[in-house]
Amino acid sequence: MGYDYKNVPGLCADCILPINNGREIKDETLVVDFESNHFIGTLLLRIKQVSQLENKNTRDYFANRKRRFQAVVKGCFRTPLSMSRCITGQLFDRSAGPLPARWIVKSIIKFISILAPQLNASLDGNKPRFLTPLVATAQTVVVENNDVKKDADYRFGSRLKIDAEVDLVEPSSIESTSILSDLRANSSLGISIPDTTESSPTSRMSVRKKIFNTLAADKLSLSSEPRFSMDKVYTFEFFQHLLDFSGDELALDMGRMGRFPLAQALDGQPLKIMAAYQNNEEIHEKLDALWSFDIFHESLYPYAQKAYGAQEIQFS
Repeated sequence: MGYDYKNVPGLCADCILPINNGREIKDETLVVDFESNHFIGTLLLRIKQVSQLENKNTRDYFANRKRRFQAVVKGCFRTPLSMSRCITGQLFDRSAGPLPARWIVKSIIKFISILAPQLNASLDGNKPRFLTPLVATAQTVVVENNDVKKDADYRFGSRLKIDAEVDLVEPSSIESTSILSDLRANSSLGISIPDTTESSPTSRMSVRKKIFNTLAADKLSLSSEPRFSMDKVYTFEFFQHLLDFSGDELALDMGRMGRFPLAQALDGQPLKIMAAYQNNEEIHEKLDALWSFDIFHESLYPYAQKAYGAQEIQFS
């Protein structure tokens, strides 16, 4: 990804979300720069495609990997928000459509709960949701000093370059690039952070997830909660293999349990790449977005068209 903005045919502001397929030529990865009240940064999105690789010399991010999706968000917080009150996941604007059999839904939620112990899920009501703690959900979290902010021309997230050629690695808990190192200075938490210097990146990730799931469950007071620093650059990486965008229907691939189309259950609503600040523990509808991007699939269109009637549907 280069620093310069380019006009790309078919892409424009408030138009189409640029999606990479993992086979980008060096420095030609597409990203989105964005700003919100609490965060300024850059989004890099990759979704695995079924088309064949045209340039054999081009690196394939998804090669030899089970994952089908990657999203990387890198940027700075404008507000020192509580880490345990920042969430990510899915929050929909209207009720769900017809769902699979109840045992299937319960099995899916149970499986996701194993991966995300602090999952807040509800498919009932006007606004179904799947919400989890941000820091405990991201596969990788990297923290860096924000030297770029001193630039007089600093404005957009592209100044915070995402190196699309390098795979992110979970840093050691005692390194300055680890979010856990910030917790060591907060003695009021009463949490012991193990030395993971010699551990594998997967083990270090597990330690981070366990600690931040514990913080989210403990419901700490505002005065003692660990907070994001406005003087740091944070990189959050998300990837998963369950969602399959490649076919004619957007589907959830649960392996032996089966493959479940989602368009009707979503009632045409898009999936989200989203993070938000949850100030009120009981009112999940009132979230202050850090970032939020909609991902549409062609199979959603008929249901969205029916839900909105004959009016023209604008995708963004």
